[in-house]
Amino acid sequence: MGGADAALQSWTTSVLLNGVRQYRRVVVGEPWLEKKLHFNNTFKLTGGWQAGASALVESFAFDPTLYQDYALQGPAGAILPFTGAPYIHNNDYVVTLDTPQFARFSGSVFYLWGHDENFFEWSPASIVFATYAADWRPNEKLRLNAQYQLQSYERRSDGSTVGVRKIPRVKAEYQVSRAIFLRFIAEYDARRQDTLRDDTRTELPILIRDPATGLYAPSLAFENNRFRVDALFSYQPTPGTVVFAGYSSILSEPEGLQFGKLRRTNDGFFLKISYLFRL
Repeated sequence: MGGADAALQSWTTSVLLNGVRQYRRVVVGEPWLEKKLHFNNTFKLTGGWQAGASALVESFAFDPTLYQDYALQGPAGAILPFTGAPYIHNNDYVVTLDTPQFARFSGSVFYLWGHDENFFEWSPASIVFATYAADWRPNEKLRLNAQYQLQSYERRSDGSTVGVRKIPRVKAEYQVSRAIFLRFIAEYDARRQDTLRDDTRTELPILIRDPATGLYAPSLAFENNRFRVDALFSYQPTPGTVVFAGYSSILSEPEGLQFGKLRRTNDGFFLKISYLFRL
């Protein structure tokens, strides 16, 4: 598109139209479950940079099969059926950015925001999905990777958070010698969900049925925070001769990303030795 020195080297645009239907309903003419119209743009910039921008227009129909275990808690303990709004209309936007593959560094950003469905309660939500990643190679032996993912759902009715998930992850790899390799991974998965209610409709508490017992129970707020650490030692002096030794630990804590009250819940060790005999 541009010359060799132009800031914008190329621009690609596309329009994607698709939908989803349940096969058994096609023959009876029921409406589409999902309708999507996506406008996508990709920009290649000078120096190897790449950016993207998209606008997403979508419509999702209520699928009762996904909510067959949902009910509402009515007055005096009555259990009422859960009936979602027929459609939720979405408008989302996406921006991306990828750096060139520098000799020592590379990175990327993915950011999506807008109005989407809150599947927890089948109601409109303001969402943010983001992924930030970076690779650093300070020398020929060491490689470091850091990544952070975010998924956030806020009710459009009052702005309260119905669900959020945060996942920071770090990986380090070190090639000690031709035969010896070390790897370390640390990942934190922090999840929090609010007490569910029939948002934008009756505002009654949502009950969820246990398929094993058939009993309904309120979907109360909870927080689940898991920190996992993995370490690997690899020794491969010759083809066919291998020693792998690893350790894995899972920890939890009541408050996410605090690192103050971590409690070990699971430990694992493994060892693999292989030797090739030549006759």
